[in-house]
Amino acid sequence: MYEHRWTKDFLDSLREQGDPFADETVAKMLHDGTVQHAGELFKTLSSNDAKVADEQIPELKEFIAKTKKLPDKVDLKRIERGEEAFMRNACPACISLLCKSLPEGYAAPNLSMILNISKNLERHPYARLIAVLQLVINVGALRGFQPDGRAVITAQKVRLLHAGIRHITHKYRPDYPKRFQEPVNHEDMLATIMGFSLLVITGLQKLDVSLTNQEAEDVLYLWCVFALMCGIHPPNEPDSMAYLPSSIADAKAFYAEFGKRHYTSASENPDGVELTRANIKMLKQMIPWPLRLFGLGIIVPVYVVHLVGFEGAKRVGVRPVWGHSLLKTSFFALTRGITFIWRKVNSDNGSADGNVHRTFSNIAMQFLVDHKFGGQVEFTIPVTLQNLHNMVKTP
Repeated sequence: MYEHRWTKDFLDSLREQGDPFADETVAKMLHDGTVQHAGELFKTLSSNDAKVADEQIPELKEFIAKTKKLPDKVDLKRIERGEEAFMRNACPACISLLCKSLPEGYAAPNLSMILNISKNLERHPYARLIAVLQLVINVGALRGFQPDGRAVITAQKVRLLHAGIRHITHKYRPDYPKRFQEPVNHEDMLATIMGFSLLVITGLQKLDVSLTNQEAEDVLYLWCVFALMCGIHPPNEPDSMAYLPSSIADAKAFYAEFGKRHYTSASENPDGVELTRANIKMLKQMIPWPLRLFGLGIIVPVYVVHLVGFEGAKRVGVRPVWGHSLLKTSFFALTRGITFIWRKVNSDNGSADGNVHRTFSNIAMQFLVDHKFGGQVEFTIPVTLQNLHNMVKTP
């Protein structure tokens, strides 16, 4: 069923498909003048037991009711195994996402133009970081696919967010469809979700973080169910996984074709270069300042090149630092020493781990949580550029 289906004709057809139900919902809300009130309602949907209780937005209530049901024949046991595997590796998974998935995605101008449409994202990269990390945690966390769970609610938010982005793109970038067809189409959405899943998985493998073949397949399955709930399915077939990869090998086949179709050079993709530059700057600031004093901020581009490769880094304007191989070897050796101390300190609570990248990611992510942010990112349906500006302001 899945063999040889990632053909040009098939992928071209995905580029013509969006999300009519979400688009119609947002259009009705715009017509009624209620779209701005949706943000207030979504603030009540952040916990697993939250329910929609607002009768003032009937279009949104209808959308929530019709999109909250899990697809038929979903294997909840596989989802649970995928959640457990993800949460066990959450910190290094976030490093893989930030240093591999995002830069690789930025190499496609059809994605980077959308991500950079407000021309303000690069000025407030932390807000974008937190929003992306929160999405990944909401989907990968335990019990996210239970009724009214975080993954279910996040899928509903993503569909409305994408509808707002399509509205903005048609309004403010009318030439986009001539180059790339429908904004936030099925092919681009699928590539983005493969960035959150497949590329994170392959990044973890590159970092020597333990993940069995079955665990990798289960994590991918978890994200494919999320993709289905985000509307990536054949028209009028909400339970069909025909548009989604059936395995890691199938996902790699899709993403290889996507890259061939859309990756360009840095000179042809200024938005991607700009986003990558902002991302690296932000990642350097995530490193605790005592380590930055010793010049360890330079390890960020080393990680990026290590994970995406020399050619991949070049596509988004990242040049290997002088002495890349020596710096990488030296840093990994230094981190082994930190790991030894970390294991000694944490030996009593069972959190010790011998992987140097896991240790580094634990330290970096804990610093981010402790010193940079708290709470959740508020949700808004972006129907104007000002909405986008507000969404990316530093919390």
